[in-house]
Amino acid sequence: MGDLQYNSPKFWGKGIALGRVLLRLEKVSKIYPPSIAALKNISFELERGEFIFVTGPSGAGKSTLLKLIFGLERPSSGRMFYGDLDYARLHRRHLVHLRRRMGFIFQDFRLLPEKTVFENVYLGLEVLGVSGSVARERVERILKRLGLAARQNQKVKTLSGGEMQRVAIARAVVREPELLLADEPTGNLDPERSQEILRILEELNAEGITVVLATHDESLVRERHRRVIALQEGRLFHA
Repeated sequence: MGDLQYNSPKFWGKGIALGRVLLRLEKVSKIYPPSIAALKNISFELERGEFIFVTGPSGAGKSTLLKLIFGLERPSSGRMFYGDLDYARLHRRHLVHLRRRMGFIFQDFRLLPEKTVFENVYLGLEVLGVSGSVARERVERILKRLGLAARQNQKVKTLSGGEMQRVAIARAVVREPELLLADEPTGNLDPERSQEILRILEELNAEGITVVLATHDESLVRERHRRVIALQEGRLFHA
């Protein structure tokens, strides 16, 4: 497919053929200068509607893997497919369109502390060009669902860690993504709040959103019968 196809809004709406497999990585590696191998020869498939865990200790490559999938980083070698689209070398202006089909929950939240809860979530839609009335309705709906309606006019800096995490989830999910990437979403929370966040993500998965959750907390994984991708020193041990 040529660049002209990628420039067409119609292509990004219907041009990517999605079958059983939503995402496929083939022998993907990521090397940072001068010669730090963050990921080494990673291959796996992710089916539509799956909920998988990416596990491993700190420095194993979990965050790098999620950033590669989202297009925030580029692989040093290998191929990456979203549906039938090989996007490993896709131009950045086209990656922006592809990322509209995904949501990312960052480990450090990436929220604007001086903005309100509503404003933080609304901005996630504004950058997509979603109109004001439609955006407001979607933001209000997701805030209500996540128990944040009463907090929508509060500045983010006044919230607890668990509330900030729910705002981060709301900002990612309000985009109505096909694929949701969560980088250590329970890393800074107590066990009770961790279970609450997991429940929210599992509910979203039950509604059809494919979820990839990176965590170093093995207890969360043991309690759930989900597929696990285990990383250690940048290598995939099983998938």
